[in-house]
Amino acid sequence: MARMTKVRAPISIDTALARIAGQVDGGWEAMAVHVGYQPRTVRAWGDADRDEHISLRAAILLDVLFQQHGGTGAPLYEAHGDMVTAAQAIAFADKLELQRETIAFMQENTDAETALLELSLPDAGPAEEARAQREMLQVRQKADEILTRLGRHPP
Repeated sequence: MARMTKVRAPISIDTALARIAGQVDGGWEAMAVHVGYQPRTVRAWGDADRDEHISLRAAILLDVLFQQHGGTGAPLYEAHGDMVTAAQAIAFADKLELQRETIAFMQENTDAETALLELSLPDAGPAEEARAQREMLQVRQKADEILTRLGRHPP
């Protein structure tokens, strides 16, 4: 029976470890010696289905080993940061969406302010008034959208 290869997630400890193994002379074996573990343990740190996890000390040592072998960056440190950012995006999705809606509201409000200023000029006419009305209605629509969102999450 053919052995199935696990798919390596692009942002993962597994990918970071593989990047280090590819850079370091001696690969997995050298990494294991450097941190004082068996090669199978070092490989297991990247397997999300296993209970073994890399320690902070080992992660630091391996990132520095990577750099000592000419690597640029710190794969484990970067992977950790990317994983935290991804988790934040999930945990704070509502906040990020509110931020996007707020930016859109601010843009609509700026457009409305500009249209109102243009309407206040001496040579303004029906076209400027129509634009100001349209822009004000768009501000109202965005404000209503945000108020609806705020109503879903009472204080």
